[in-house]
Amino acid sequence: MKPLATLQEVPLHQIPALGMALQALGSLVAILALFWIARKLRLGGDPRILGEEQARALADAAICGFDAQALVIDRAGIGALVRDGEGRVLLIRRHGSNFAARQLTSHAGVRLDGRFLTLSTDDRHFGTITLDLGEQAPVWAASLRRLGAGMA
Repeated sequence: MKPLATLQEVPLHQIPALGMALQALGSLVAILALFWIARKLRLGGDPRILGEEQARALADAAICGFDAQALVIDRAGIGALVRDGEGRVLLIRRHGSNFAARQLTSHAGVRLDGRFLTLSTDDRHFGTITLDLGEQAPVWAASLRRLGAGMA
């Protein structure tokens, strides 16, 4: 009978549990490194519109020179409606880790449900969003009914 080998005599690649443990440890280190890099680069996160100034800046970034006269921000900060002096209305919504904006040209995609206003645009890729506007929801819904009224 052949004597059992000691641990020092056995090559590491012949110990399956040790190999799997080292692989798991290496994977964990790689995941933690990617997490650290993402944090340092401030990737991901949960962007919110934190106030009127940010909503105005987002509207101006979407349409250069957009001078916001009235605005309402969703209670969770995920979107906003902004109106300028010319009566144009922008819908700003969260898109990934950024914000996107579209001009509303019609009231066709507007639906009021209590304090919630559901909006969609002509751009089907922009999607539909439901904003919690509180007491301002019916006010904005009524004002949006006038969109496209002067167009033939």
